[in-house]
Amino acid sequence: MFENYLESIANLDSKYQLYAKDVTKHIEYSIDKGLELYATHSHCTDGGVAGSMIKYAKPNSAIVPLDYWMINDDIAANILSQINWQGIVDLKPFNKTKIGFWVDHHVSAMSIPPNANKIRFDAYGDSGAYQLLLSNFLGGLPRHLVELAVMTRTTDTAGYKTEPPIDKFDDLKELKVPEFYDPESILDNEQRIWLLDDAWNTAHSLKDHFELHKELSRYGFLGINKFLPKINELRGNRQKAYETADQIAPNDIVAFSFESETQDKFTILRRLQTNGVKVAISLSIQNNGGVKISFRRNRELNSLDTNKLKVNEVASKLNGGGHEGASGAYANNLDDALNIINEWSKKLNYNFEHVSI
Repeated sequence: MFENYLESIANLDSKYQLYAKDVTKHIEYSIDKGLELYATHSHCTDGGVAGSMIKYAKPNSAIVPLDYWMINDDIAANILSQINWQGIVDLKPFNKTKIGFWVDHHVSAMSIPPNANKIRFDAYGDSGAYQLLLSNFLGGLPRHLVELAVMTRTTDTAGYKTEPPIDKFDDLKELKVPEFYDPESILDNEQRIWLLDDAWNTAHSLKDHFELHKELSRYGFLGINKFLPKINELRGNRQKAYETADQIAPNDIVAFSFESETQDKFTILRRLQTNGVKVAISLSIQNNGGVKISFRRNRELNSLDTNKLKVNEVASKLNGGGHEGASGAYANNLDDALNIINEWSKKLNYNFEHVSI
């Protein structure tokens, strides 16, 4: 089914090739077994929690974590669009055949007509997992999954008030559990939310996704205990990312490029915002010369800057989209990406700076 697609991505980084190979095998196996298929956003806390919710409600179904670099590929898109999905969550409606339900919240999906029996869409609402919870399409869910869905309201838009932490843990039971969400408990809440986000940041393979789905569907937040060694390793590398970010001179809009996944890009993005950058952009250069792009708008901007700097608009010019304050995209090469970002910055009268790290 996917032979031509797998041949077409031979120049991608090996980890993307491996992930695509595993996902396509999983889809073919699940179709052969007659399982219900649910597509969720991969490599993402929001999509991951949605997958955990589906795992609990539909234990005998097949969850297929997909990323936009797959569903935006012409060959893969043609195949994926014709599969009989039961549900699609936290992804644009890429299906041609009618599906059971579609749940999303990305502004960039507003212009795409959905083809589903049930629809929950709020472009200015909270995360996809939270929208899935509100939809009740899966029926009632236990408290431990409700808690995770609420946590994704912060993770999905990078709405933290704190920076990525470097604290390490041996057992999550030692964490304080806030009873109420008020200003005094924000730090305690975010400490827990960062751990959930970091758990998904360690999920690179399809197997990693399935392990997290299983543990979180059973135990909720405490299911992260199993992944603490990987989380502690990730946090151990953050100090270097902070040092890298602090060497970049602040400007209105700053883009930093680097070879593939050699940097903790999200920590650098967050630190640049702390240092006063209005829009921080990461440009991850792949083996085939393509560039994966992440846009993050500073949450502390005044209303004038906030209204002007809608990063989903520039992301849409680069085969991507998302939210006004946080979006992703993909360019065929670095020059194309920089030219489009530079033109966008000039049009809005903001200074733009690019650095290679």
